[in-house]
Amino acid sequence: MKYSVLSSSSKDVKSIIADIEHKLKRLDFSPNLGVVIITQSLFENRSELIDFLKKLLVFNSIIFFVDGFGTNEGIFMHGIAIVLLEIDHEIHVTGRGNLEKELEKIAGKIKSHDVALAIYPALYFPGKMTLFKGFLRDRLYWFRYRRCKNEDRKRRILRDYSKWVQKERLFIPVNKVLRILGTSGIPVGSINLVPLEVHEETPLILYNFRPIGQNVLVLAIRDAELHFKDIFPERGNSVEETKKILSSFFALKDEVRVIKEGNVIGEINGMPVKDYIREKLGLEIEKDEFIEKVETGDFSGISPFGLALISEKTFGASVVGLTAFPLNFYPYHLELGDFVKDGLMLGEIFSEKPYEFVDFGGALVSPDSFRLFFVDSTSLLAYYGEAYRIFDFLSEKLNGNDYLLIFTPSPSSRLVKLPEKKLVSEIENGVFFFGSGTSILLSLRIG
Repeated sequence: MKYSVLSSSSKDVKSIIADIEHKLKRLDFSPNLGVVIITQSLFENRSELIDFLKKLLVFNSIIFFVDGFGTNEGIFMHGIAIVLLEIDHEIHVTGRGNLEKELEKIAGKIKSHDVALAIYPALYFPGKMTLFKGFLRDRLYWFRYRRCKNEDRKRRILRDYSKWVQKERLFIPVNKVLRILGTSGIPVGSINLVPLEVHEETPLILYNFRPIGQNVLVLAIRDAELHFKDIFPERGNSVEETKKILSSFFALKDEVRVIKEGNVIGEINGMPVKDYIREKLGLEIEKDEFIEKVETGDFSGISPFGLALISEKTFGASVVGLTAFPLNFYPYHLELGDFVKDGLMLGEIFSEKPYEFVDFGGALVSPDSFRLFFVDSTSLLAYYGEAYRIFDFLSEKLNGNDYLLIFTPSPSSRLVKLPEKKLVSEIENGVFFFGSGTSILLSLRIG
């Protein structure tokens, strides 16, 4: 494997293009894959950047937008980073058929590889017409739901609604993707993109300069290793133990009971979710305001509040981020069937040591690897100016060697060899997702 990292930090696109063109002159091998990340701050300039990249990347390419990135030169909120690779790889993208069957086909094709990365829109914001269609569907199901006195009937309605949002691929549950791709028998990292700053028809992911839309792209690689971690205390040996651990680590706001089915929450403490969010969390948005903000790119999905649910299978937990949406139901990019009914309403608290996001211990030792870190982007919000401590840590541990640090929402994983720690983010056997505070390390062997 050979590699080169080209990056440029600026708000000025012409300056970025000139900088990358200059750095390209030092390239001394023939890449067969380019992975490009562009910061969300340059989304409005995407056409000019993509036109430039089309001339540059005459081989396989993957392009997506992130909240920030870091290299051995620093951490940046504006700019572009390109990893050029000569590497043994395959790329597969799901089609228009049944998503589960499409993923099963891909899982069968990647078994001979060492690791895979799934890159996809876990939550997709469509255009105005599809948004209206979604609002109408929400009202239709809610009209039936609110007339039910029987909880089993309510769950049946939620199940039908969940099937619809998944069929339309407005939400792609992360644990479902990992569970299916995990049948390949290799470790899988999930780059489940959820835009913190929302625009119509985002997240935008390009494969060979064509948008993949509401599909899953799978990059399978040989001569590579995948590692995953979270920054939280270990889970307990029972639901009650994990509940106590979460309550002591996070700022506990409330203990609640939820009605849920599939990937949809119908009620929290007997209230419609949007009413609970308005009354208990003080967050509210009306439909017209929501549509206007999505159209103008002003809607933010950031919230300091989360609903922690505990897995009956592992006693691990995941946090469903709660923010204001003009829907009666609350769909999420996670299947919730394996979680208990009782939840905890939490406020976020992170470690006092931001470098913990990238402290992968012995996996940082080998000098014969190029490393890509995928770090939960909420760490940027939590630490603000303290994020430089992540850069300082990597500078010391990697002795100035190249790496790429990518800030993206809640990286997740399906591991074959389980970590020694009882990670709280393990919600199914070998499946890890928390909603914040997680990281992936992809190590590519140089040779």
